[in-house]
Amino acid sequence: MKTAHRPARLITAAVAAASLSVLLPVSVSGARFPNALEKQIVIRGDAAVSVATLLGLSSTAPSSASLQLGSGDAWAVYLLRHDTKKEITDGNGPARYNNVRFSPAPTASLTIGPYWLDLGTRLPEMRAGYYSFSSPFLSEDSTSNDPWMRVLRRLKRESGWNSNGRPQFERCFASPEGNEICIDAYGAKDYATKPERNGYLITITAHPSFG
Repeated sequence: MKTAHRPARLITAAVAAASLSVLLPVSVSGARFPNALEKQIVIRGDAAVSVATLLGLSSTAPSSASLQLGSGDAWAVYLLRHDTKKEITDGNGPARYNNVRFSPAPTASLTIGPYWLDLGTRLPEMRAGYYSFSSPFLSEDSTSNDPWMRVLRRLKRESGWNSNGRPQFERCFASPEGNEICIDAYGAKDYATKPERNGYLITITAHPSFG
């Protein structure tokens, strides 16, 4: 089952806001960045195996990865936790990471957490029951070998990659209990540098069957 996704223009706008290190819960135009929450989401069965493979985890043995959240997502987590000794007000929250853990037995399962954005609190495109998090900006010419760049290179080798698409990559998986998870890659621009850089954002969106 395929889900609706954010238009590419909103992704680009989000990168621009993050690059300026300013992220307001509600903008003058009425757009609202979603709230962060702490939640573990579990996907089972063949869907877990497929997502683990795309994320570079072993699909036959216990494995794990740590994925850094994009700056906008990290700031939303800070607004949730306020966990620094001195209050931060400039939009640059501490780095945050989601842990992705795969277990092949007794039933294949993939657990992702603890941080998600609640898309039911986003405006104007509210999506109750959907949760997501995104990568930092991934420069098109980066030679980094960090986990997200490895995921991006893997997605580019997939048959579903379309350099001219919006998004460039989109694939969804459903587990037997009805949980759904999607991996998308969007073209984006980083306006904080001169000249501006082309690159990508990877977004993982989950729709647990019971929210």
